[in-house]
Amino acid sequence: MKSTLHAKLATAAMVLVPLTAAVVALPAAAQHDSYRVVPSGQGTIRNMSLNSDGGLRPGATLRVQVYATPGARWANVMLGDGVRVPLREREPGEYVGSHVIARGEHIDPTRLMTAHAGWGEGPVALAFNFPPSFQALAMGAAPAVAPAQVTSFAMSQTEELEPGTVIHFRLEGTPHARASVDIPDVVAGLPLHEVRPGFYEGSYTVRRSDDPDDFADATAVLREGDQRAIAHLGNDEDRSGSGYARR
Repeated sequence: MKSTLHAKLATAAMVLVPLTAAVVALPAAAQHDSYRVVPSGQGTIRNMSLNSDGGLRPGATLRVQVYATPGARWANVMLGDGVRVPLREREPGEYVGSHVIARGEHIDPTRLMTAHAGWGEGPVALAFNFPPSFQALAMGAAPAVAPAQVTSFAMSQTEELEPGTVIHFRLEGTPHARASVDIPDVVAGLPLHEVRPGFYEGSYTVRRSDDPDDFADATAVLREGDQRAIAHLGNDEDRSGSGYARR
């Protein structure tokens, strides 16, 4: 194995575990017959998405993303009768929030959900249909499942793998999941943090006790609910001279 690594990418090998919870990740685009806009010169709501780890059952966690003009003083989404999800601006123009469905709360996916935001004196409101998979729940259909996915996994550094060298990991895949890296005999469960939706990054500092050859077997794990996707840096069939598969 060469001691210098340069942004090695791996084809993601996905392992699926049977799910009992619904995971829906579909943009809930407004239809022409189901939205209204309150005129405002301050800001505009463009789109939103809704996800759940358990459909619309009590105890399920709903995650909401709204895309709108940056800098809103406040924002929220109304789901069903009196279910309001406050939002915070995580990135410029991206507002996020979550809500755990309590017993007694009623969310009807055949009705509309409405995003509200305020930049100036007048609020802006835009209504959306629930994603089709949520609407199917009202018809008695089984929840749709969007599997966890990893599209790329990279490890890079610019120095030799000597003690004190910092190695950087980057993973791209399903947003709002949990990502980590395992390196046999080196580290297990090294967390990768989501720096923006679907992009996870983390780093590791090489110790004196580490064997540089072990880093060729680094594996990334992306978990979404009861489901996981696994990406390997290489395998026995397609390792290059540096010990890594390339995507």
